[in-house]
Amino acid sequence: MEAKNHFIHCLVIHKPEEGYRLSHHIHQSCVEAKTMEVLPSWEEAIHYLEAGNRVDLILGSYELIDLHPYAFEKMNKFIPVIFTSSKPFVTEKAFSLNCLDFINDNPSDERLAKSFEKFKSLYRADNKLHFSKQILGATGANHQKSRFLVKSGEQLFYKNQNDVAFFLADKGQTYLIEMGSGNQYLINYKLMDLEDQLDPEQFFRINRGIILSIEAIGTIKKHLNSRLKIIPKVPFEDELIVSREKVSKFKKWVSQ
Repeated sequence: MEAKNHFIHCLVIHKPEEGYRLSHHIHQSCVEAKTMEVLPSWEEAIHYLEAGNRVDLILGSYELIDLHPYAFEKMNKFIPVIFTSSKPFVTEKAFSLNCLDFINDNPSDERLAKSFEKFKSLYRADNKLHFSKQILGATGANHQKSRFLVKSGEQLFYKNQNDVAFFLADKGQTYLIEMGSGNQYLINYKLMDLEDQLDPEQFFRINRGIILSIEAIGTIKKHLNSRLKIIPKVPFEDELIVSREKVSKFKKWVSQ
């Protein structure tokens, strides 16, 4: 396969005007780079990643971190980051993420090209890009969980994988919804973390806030805007909707 088909999916996090200018430099510096989105904040970037969008490389304003100081705790640390700054410098916080490089806010094409060469030398092997889950799989860091410590009131106990109907993210908390009873238990994980530790044949993230077990599916119905609606086998008041961009993969997952 020719190299031109191996796009590097880039996410730019910057104030709009500077972000679009940086995006232009990206395309001038690396023909394989493809800007997927230009987002004005790290918070929006987190939502973009949690929605399951593919990102190989982030180019983001370091100054904007001050507006979202907890972004470093939520970001996927296996996605390399090139920070831009009006005064490039390196801090311990920056390297708590997978900081690849520091460049000026308005870099020359030559300087940016060096960043992409560094990226390709570190993250390419046999003409294939290795990121996120592939990196985790190579290091063994995505050990699949079979038991989950949960909380109910002041009590802590565990649930097995077969006890899980789905995981729910709601108002900054994550809950395990129990198979059969539909009981909700608080769990100290983010969906992004759980997604990398669950059996992909058993669980599927149907939207930003739900990771669903195949065993919890009762009925699948067509829904508005080309989406799907899941009627679960457990009592649950809210609707379980498969987002439109996930429908195709969801159907393949169900029928595998």
